[in-house]
Formats: sequence, C-alpha cells, structure tokens
Amino acid sequence: MNVFLKKESNDFFREWIIKEWQHHNTVDPIYQLKIIDPSELDFNENEEYYQIIYDNIIVGLVGIKIFEYSIYLYRFYIDEKYRNKGIGTNALKEIIKLAKKENKDLSLDVFGNNAAKKLYEKLGFKDRYTNMVFKITSDIQYHND
Repeated sequence: MNVFLKKESNDFFREWIIKEWQHHNTVDPIYQLKIIDPSELDFNENEEYYQIIYDNIIVGLVGIKIFEYSIYLYRFYIDEKYRNKGIGTNALKEIIKLAKKENKDLSLDVFGNNAAKKLYEKLGFKDRYTNMVFKITSDIQYHND
C-alpha cells in the first residue's frame, strides 16, 4: 500500500485539526468541545504534524508531541471516505518506526467505544490506565502527564 507521512508546518493543519475535533465529538458524547476558530490554535515547540498521503492525496494528519523519554500521539485523523482501507494502520506503523528510531515509548489516549482501539491493540498498544468522567459541566477539562 502506498501510504507515507510528510512532515508539514503546524500552521498547515489548522483546518484539519478542527475536522479532527469534530470527529471526536461524534465518537464520544462526553468529548463535546467548543470548536474554536482555526486562527486561534496555538502550537507548542514540541509538536510535529505530518500529512498522511495515500496515492498522492492528503487523506489525513497525525500529530505528535515529543518529550524527553516518550512520544505522545494526540491527533490522528483519516478523512471519512478513506477509512477502513488500511491507511491508518500503515500511517501508525510509520509513527511506531519513528518512536523506535528515537528510542522512545509511544502513547495515546483512546475513548472506550472508539473503533480505532482495536487497531491500536493489534499493533501492540496496551491499556495503562482508565480515565473516567462524571459529566457536570458543558465543557470537559483534562490534562496529559
């Protein structure tokens, strides 16, 4: 399968990140975010974004945060019409290669009912903890260590 990642400037992905957030709103009803204007997005120095390219078409994005001992995959989006074709699997394998090359653990968060959880488990990801929420407010705040 002809899938590869191309590093891109973070600003390139402003519109894609809004799509990714909207996708999460459909995946988990607790994850209802107030979608902000793309121009309001700020990026940290340790963030990197990659185009996911399939047959010379940009079909998604993957974002990572690079820390001293680990890499956190926190944005992974495949356009709806390209899902279930193995593209996400191949893109994730490329990120795993990157983590191995850097000799860093790779982690991510996934909602319990997200179909992608099976893909992550198939590729070797293991449950580390469970984050539970008792929803009271209209916006949820969380953090990653």
